[in-house]
Amino acid sequence: MIVKSFLVENNIKLILDYNFILLYGENSGLISEIKKKILTNHKSDEIINIYQEDINKNKDIILEESKNVSLFATNKIIFINQSNDKVFNDISYLHENPNGTKIILISDILDKKSKIRNFFEKEKNFVIVPCYNDNEITLKKIITTELKNYNNLNSNIINLIINCSNLNRNMVISNILKIKTYFDNKIIQEDQLEKLLNTDRNELFEKIRDSALMGDKIKLNQLLNNFSFSKEDSFMYLNVLNSKLLKLLEIHNNKASEESIEATMNRIRPPIFWKDKPLMLNLLKKWNKRDIQEAIIYLSKIDKICKINSGVNALTIIQNSITNLCSRSWTYF
Repeated sequence: MIVKSFLVENNIKLILDYNFILLYGENSGLISEIKKKILTNHKSDEIINIYQEDINKNKDIILEESKNVSLFATNKIIFINQSNDKVFNDISYLHENPNGTKIILISDILDKKSKIRNFFEKEKNFVIVPCYNDNEITLKKIITTELKNYNNLNSNIINLIINCSNLNRNMVISNILKIKTYFDNKIIQEDQLEKLLNTDRNELFEKIRDSALMGDKIKLNQLLNNFSFSKEDSFMYLNVLNSKLLKLLEIHNNKASEESIEATMNRIRPPIFWKDKPLMLNLLKKWNKRDIQEAIIYLSKIDKICKINSGVNALTIIQNSITNLCSRSWTYF
């Protein structure tokens, strides 16, 4: 049975009586909120979190966990995170052989051909909650509700928060928390707010850059999901990436034949800030001189493509170039 997400947001009890629940969609922020509300209403229950990698290691883990009896709680809830059609047989079995365990599946986007999605939609004793991306109306409602007791809250400030959040609920909530912490007198100053949000964005992009260069795909995806790319800053993103690569190349070029990388870093001028040295050292171990040169050439071509082709989506190309740097794949479209 399908239940609209806005109904569940307003009344979580609509789904609490079901033993089989599927939350799916691209709106991870909304899914997290629904999950928190479920946990709040089941504080005395035993909570088990299973991930797809756990299932890959032990294909029977769902059935085993559902049968295990807890000594400390009368009820059990199993969250199956990153679930997909591979769990279909287990869910079918538990449906036919119920033991009272509550099973909650959390998935990304599921297409209409998905077995697990169709199963939950058709079974009357199952509930499925599609969690689609928010629009400006829903996000404005969240901001207005959370900051209703703050002075100077107006349409400009609300739009500024939304624009710096990339229409992402997680980012909106994160920015609201920053506002509550920074403006503890409950008086929002627009100029200070803009500096606060933009400073955070710059720091976040530097983390995106470093994760891409380190080849950390998991962390990079998490950061990209919580970053609002600005069209006006398109070429700034490329410059930030390129500057880091140029610094790595400079260190390689200045390294003497018998000298260690650490020694070269210590004598390079201007000096590298001490907090940045561990990261720079790791990057220098991962990137040899030839790879750095290829990456710099790649980014220069990306820059040229964006400047001479007005019809291309520069932001999409730049986002793709970041993931390509992470995987060392020099593709342009």
